Amino acid sequence: MCIDLGAGALRALEGLPHVSGVALRRDVEALRRTVAETSALVEDREARFAAAGVASIDEYRDRRTKGEFADDPFGDVFLIIDGYGLIREEHEDLDEMITSLLSRCLGFGVHIVVTANRWGEIRYNIREFYGTKLELRLGDPTDSEIDRRAAVNVPLGSAGRGVSPDRMHFLVAVPRIDSTENDGGLTEATADLVARSTAAWPHEFAPRVRLLPRKLTAEELLETADRPKPAIPIGLNETHLAPVYLAPDVEPHLMIFGDASCGKTNLLRLIARGIVERNTPDEAMLVIVDYRRTLLDVVTGAQLLSYAPSAQVTQEVIDDLAGALTERLPGPDVTSEQLRTRTWWKGPDIYILVDDYDLVAGSSGNPMAALADLLPQARDIGMHFIVARRSGGAGRSAYDTLLGKLHELDMPGLVMSGNRQEGAIVRNVAPSPQPPGRGVLVRRTDGVNLIQTAWLEQAAWPAT
Repeated sequence: MCIDLGAGALRALEGLPHVSGVALRRDVEALRRTVAETSALVEDREARFAAAGVASIDEYRDRRTKGEFADDPFGDVFLIIDGYGLIREEHEDLDEMITSLLSRCLGFGVHIVVTANRWGEIRYNIREFYGTKLELRLGDPTDSEIDRRAAVNVPLGSAGRGVSPDRMHFLVAVPRIDSTENDGGLTEATADLVARSTAAWPHEFAPRVRLLPRKLTAEELLETADRPKPAIPIGLNETHLAPVYLAPDVEPHLMIFGDASCGKTNLLRLIARGIVERNTPDEAMLVIVDYRRTLLDVVTGAQLLSYAPSAQVTQEVIDDLAGALTERLPGPDVTSEQLRTRTWWKGPDIYILVDDYDLVAGSSGNPMAALADLLPQARDIGMHFIVARRSGGAGRSAYDTLLGKLHELDMPGLVMSGNRQEGAIVRNVAPSPQPPGRGVLVRRTDGVNLIQTAWLEQAAWPAT
């Protein structure tokens, strides 16, 4: 698995049978997926080793040759990064993932090979993880980590000459098999090497690095979703390309931040559909606050408790709802068993979906404020608050009555496309330019994950 942050020379190797993919500097999505795929492989093998009683990678290799672990398509894996310094400069999150891999990957058959312009681009505290170090001609030979005198003697203008760990000079071979002993026409020679190797390879090719889809339909997502209610599938994560679920019984609320056309309203539609399809009217009902009427007719029928398109209607609906939910609060005579089973009251869970919350809260007096004191006890009283707002100005959302309370409760937040200058919105995650439907989901249960939410065709919405 290759990452080429230089001029793209590694791209010529992409057709080799053993190469899963070459991610270039401008293809940020491929960069992230390459590192994520490597990380997922290490995590998978950690679980395999524990479950199968594998004591070492040598034992794992031996057992694979005997037919075990046939569902693991990889042997030893090499993550090759050309230009590691740019990883640190431009992709700090990937740098952290690679650093985490370095300390444990070798024991699971994963090797990391990097190039850098100078030693200073590789942090001192991780250099020890690289068991083999080779120096080509340095810009300043006195910076040598192997032997300064030997580094000075590496001739200028002799590509491929360097110093080995035992302080000996070496010469790197060129990737060609056409009997030519120089680097002239190397691009064509490398292409010839790749073509001939591929033609002669009799076995399966290495699995390709999979990318998050730019558009994921709700139907495609539902084909892979297998968790029962009340979990609601909303998309795929980057690390494992596995379904992502909202778990309202564990984390009852959700905040969504993003600019126009980022997909936040579509996500509200998708969540509403999931609630309707996975629950009966006796189990769940919806209150929809929608000043711009983008969710009009998304839910029609018995499960729509109220639809509020204006501040006046919202005030009336929320006041009535707050009163009804307050009556669900446990009294002094409620037993511990009733608290565990939530049986001291009867009725459906109430899902409150709010689109364009910045419009709602920006009016004279926030009509939603009456719900703020109920948020900490939401699981006990069956209340779920799912709110979407613009990312512009969202950095100040911690001062809002409701959003501030959600931040305090450490509720999940999805940060979609937006301006980086807005700063951190949910924990330390700031918005960044993303394709429609893409965002960073932050929650206690599984940390920080880039996800692609599913697209719901409005015409396909069934009347209920």
